[in-house]
Formats: sequence, C-alpha cells, structure tokens
Amino acid sequence: MGRVFITGVSDGIGLALAALYLEKGWDVFGTARSVPHRLLGHENFHFKSCDLGNPLEIANLLSDEFAVVARDGVNLVYLNAGISGGAPRHGIDVKLADLSHTLMVNALANKLLVDMFLSLPVRPDAFIASASIAGQRFRAGMLPYSMSKAALLALLGTYAQEYPDIFFLPLGLCNVDTNLAHSIVFSDRADAFPAHVALQQRFSVPGYVVKPDDRARDIFSVVHSDLSARLTSGEFVEIRHLLASTEAKEA
Repeated sequence: MGRVFITGVSDGIGLALAALYLEKGWDVFGTARSVPHRLLGHENFHFKSCDLGNPLEIANLLSDEFAVVARDGVNLVYLNAGISGGAPRHGIDVKLADLSHTLMVNALANKLLVDMFLSLPVRPDAFIASASIAGQRFRAGMLPYSMSKAALLALLGTYAQEYPDIFFLPLGLCNVDTNLAHSIVFSDRADAFPAHVALQQRFSVPGYVVKPDDRARDIFSVVHSDLSARLTSGEFVEIRHLLASTEAKEA
C-alpha cells in the first residue's frame, strides 16, 4: 500500500476518498476545517485541521501530526477541497473580497500545497485535483467558481510542463451528490438563472447524480490505472468520459 494526502476530508468526495483508501489499507493524511469524526477511530487515519483560506495555516501544515509527511512524503496528493463562491450570483454583485477568498481556497491554496510537496525530499507520484468544466465552459451566475476553477486548470497545466516526471490530473467529477453541489443547484437565487433551473430538473432524473462513495470508487479506478497511457498530464478530463470509454472497450 502507500500514503495519500487529501484535502476536504470532512464531507463529500474528500470523506469518501479517505474512507476508501483506508479500506484499501493505505495511510491517509487528511485535512479540513471540520473534524471528520467518522474516520477518527481508524489507526491509519491522520488528521490535522487547516483553513485553506489562511496561508499561514497552510505553511504550518506539515508539522506536528503531519511531520512524517515532511520526512517520508506521500504517493498521491488529492487537491479536493473547494467552495462555491456564493454561486449562483450575478458577477456585478460579487464583492472583490468574496472573489479573492474563492480564488484563495480553490486555486491559490493548491499552489501553496503543490509547492510544499514538490519541495520535499520525496515527491508525490501524482497530484489529482477536483476540477470542473466550469473552468472552461462559462455560465451566468458562476463568476467566482469559474474563475477559480480556470486558475486551477492553469496551475496544473503549467506544472505538468515543468515537472514531466510527476503526473498532474485535473479531473472533472461531474454531478456528485454533495453539499457543495446542492448549495449551487438549489440556491434561493437559482430561479434567476435558466441554466440552474434546467440543472435542478436534471438532478431529479434517476441516475443523473452520483453518490460520493460511488464517485470515489470511480476516481480510484482511474488514478490506479496506467494514467500516462490514457491521459496527458496537466490536461483537464471529465471522469464520465473516461468511464464511458472504458465501458465501450469492455463491451
């Protein structure tokens, strides 16, 4: 087995990934603002609280409970944590402070984390980021989220060119039943945005939304395949396309 570092382990995809890797026998180093009580009793789970909106907390992350990471490194880093930025909301209504905070949590914090892990004596084999098609396809009401996800794609795309020995995977996770997704899709402001109204309708279609545990298994299968044979480091890909191509080959 190995060691994996995951941000945003208190709920959603991060929690599901942490639980799955523990089930597979890995040592999991997880961080979030809130404590994931469901995982605390596991002997291979190591947790340290961190607010990714605070650069000073990020700078001190690999100390105390995580000192072993600074010494021995990890095999994989999941840059999973993220916020909606108050979406949906018209761009003119987005305050600069709110935009800056969203960019910090969704993109700039990940820059600090990537730099931190690249500076270790033992570097990770891969960085996997919870990316989004919102970073490429722009919709009304999504300014902070789209800007931050576009910056995340630029971050991993650039580092993939600079570190060809490490795989960078910006992975679109597609319609997962998480608190973040619900805060966007079912916002009180959604009626002002036709695309969100249509998305609400699709969310009610059986099978359209995937549970976090199911998506975590999908992610695991992708990451633990031969990435370089199927994908290009640094290039955004949606997981549904990978799963569809796998199913087509098996048919």
